[in-house]
Amino acid sequence: MPVSSAPGLLPFLLEIGTEELPPSVQQPAAEELARRVAALFSEHELTTGATEVFYTPRRLAVRFADVPAEKPAREVELQGPPKKAAFDSAGSPTRTAQGFAAAHGKTPADIFLKATPKGEYAFIRKQAPAVPTADILGAGLGPLVASLPFPRNMRWQEGKLRFSRPIRWLVCLLGTDIIPFSLDSLTAGNTTLGHRNFSPCPAAIPAPADYERVLRECRVIASPADRRAAIASALAAAAAARDCVPLQDDELIEETISITEWPEAILCSFDSSYLGLPHEVLVTALKKHQRCFAVVTKQGGPLAPCFIAVANTPGCDHAQVRLWYEKAVDSRLRDARFFYEADLKLGLEPLVEEEKKVVWREGMGTLYDKTQRLRKLCAHLAAVVPGTDAATLDRAAQLCKADLLTQMVREKEFTSLQGIMGGIYAGELGEAAAVKLAIYEHYLPSFIGDRMPSRRHAALLSIADKTDNIVAAFVTGAVPTGSEDPLALRRQAAGLLTIILELKLPIDAQELTRKAAGLFPAAPAELPARLDDFFRERMATLLAEGVTTDQGTTIYVTYDVANAVLATHWHTPAEALARAQALTEFRDRPEFEKLVVGQKRVANILKGINIEGLPDPKLLTETAEQNLWEQSQQVEPELDAALARANYARAFELLLGLRGAIDQLFTDVMVMAEDAKLRDNRLRLLGYVRSLFRKVADLSLIVLEGETS
Repeated sequence: MPVSSAPGLLPFLLEIGTEELPPSVQQPAAEELARRVAALFSEHELTTGATEVFYTPRRLAVRFADVPAEKPAREVELQGPPKKAAFDSAGSPTRTAQGFAAAHGKTPADIFLKATPKGEYAFIRKQAPAVPTADILGAGLGPLVASLPFPRNMRWQEGKLRFSRPIRWLVCLLGTDIIPFSLDSLTAGNTTLGHRNFSPCPAAIPAPADYERVLRECRVIASPADRRAAIASALAAAAAARDCVPLQDDELIEETISITEWPEAILCSFDSSYLGLPHEVLVTALKKHQRCFAVVTKQGGPLAPCFIAVANTPGCDHAQVRLWYEKAVDSRLRDARFFYEADLKLGLEPLVEEEKKVVWREGMGTLYDKTQRLRKLCAHLAAVVPGTDAATLDRAAQLCKADLLTQMVREKEFTSLQGIMGGIYAGELGEAAAVKLAIYEHYLPSFIGDRMPSRRHAALLSIADKTDNIVAAFVTGAVPTGSEDPLALRRQAAGLLTIILELKLPIDAQELTRKAAGLFPAAPAELPARLDDFFRERMATLLAEGVTTDQGTTIYVTYDVANAVLATHWHTPAEALARAQALTEFRDRPEFEKLVVGQKRVANILKGINIEGLPDPKLLTETAEQNLWEQSQQVEPELDAALARANYARAFELLLGLRGAIDQLFTDVMVMAEDAKLRDNRLRLLGYVRSLFRKVADLSLIVLEGETS
């Protein structure tokens, strides 16, 4: 930790000691604690140095360097009553002003007037005394800790305090001084507790700089970064004893960080006959059930008949712990082998028939019904995506949900392997390699940043599955609201749109959702419009967050460009992205702003007006409107040809060519003429011009510099 060197600056430490916290809440809670303490300092104009965050299963802690010992004295201006209440018509102070001054130990002569956004008010200047930082912390930390947010809180004693787990001790130090704030029946001190199984007695922390040293002596590594390094080092050393390396698993390392305070790696073994099981089954059995690390003979090599357990018991009997882990893993692997052999013996085909007996979702029929919908959606996708083998995709759709009824997945032992086991079984049972891979990968991507399906059939099956899931949820009313999205529909929509964008697939998302909705007889009439809004919103979010191309580059689209494009062509995602790219490049042109201004003017004139049809050339009496009509007619065929070739840069060039005629129209012609026939005809002309622009994007939605969105 950085040591304060300037006079009047002190290090600060706050630790909340608890019963074991769930792994998922530790890091966010510790970071939120640091943010709130920093806000408390900032609120009182206290500038601090570096911030450090610590968390283990039994503690959340923050440490700040260079905290001022006090909030310095300063002159403040205090606002009083408005001028008309403070002074009478003769300019003499009223009783209100006299009371205001007296309340702050001043006289009416000390009052001065100052302009505010609400008018002139009476003010006085007053010297605010210095406030010890200890007093600020003592008053603010109790409510701050008590209000830390968690997904679930509990109460464990009399009183109103609720927290994720019972709080057992508090440490609060400013320099070497204790800040004894209270939290229900607890009072902060300078003693912490070490590892539950090694150092149950309190240990004193002399100063914030001693925090990590004291805890290490009590077998606690307080820093998550240090625990991560310790775990990685211990795993490597344990595997090296067998001339192997640990299988890299960042997710499991992060979980292990949150369940250990003093990690100790123990190398264990299992019977080599289990190596006949699929790699995924072995790794899952070790990871999901025992939180153990698989071991490979070399990076990228096959699994070795051993694994590494990470114990949280300093000084434990390694031989005894090893025996316990080996027995537990053997039991899991024995079950896995039984499930695997039984599933292969039965096969996947009979399970498709069994799907008729399994309800997929309440009100949405059986799993078999879902399978048949997937086959129809895949047939649609095969027809619109060139180069797709329809028979291969149909076979994958027919079998992709069968593994949900296998013993391996159905018995809750290996539910995380759904799809993966189906692909493995398909390969073992002689299905084509493309069918195997499509089943294996059809849940991808399952989260933001997850890998994409590696082949086209897998990608299309994933799109079909996610589309059916989303539409089914909308049919049953299980739609996302605010931050609530229990079925992860937003994530699934982002996944299928990302596949379309990254692979540049010529899929019309609107057409696809219409097809999916038509497979549900009970679908409400307003469903298509609601799905349109949902997917358009997801597209806008994706474009703003960035889309990675097949060349590995990431394309970012500003929100107004996204709105301009999606207002007209959201439903073909790959095309919408290309339009957005072209519009982004076109935006740098010096003429662009004037073109947008013209379209904003057109949009304002036509707002709320419903005029259909083309203008009558005979009623175009002014030269400017005749020129705009003629140039627009000349541009339209070329514009359509450019769009057919997906040459959006050329399309924007053609539209730019209309700028002069549009500007001249607004200069020379009164659009809202008194003559109703002329007025309506000119509105039809503007509507026609707008329709040409909307073939590419709605430029009226572009936000120019100085505008608000």
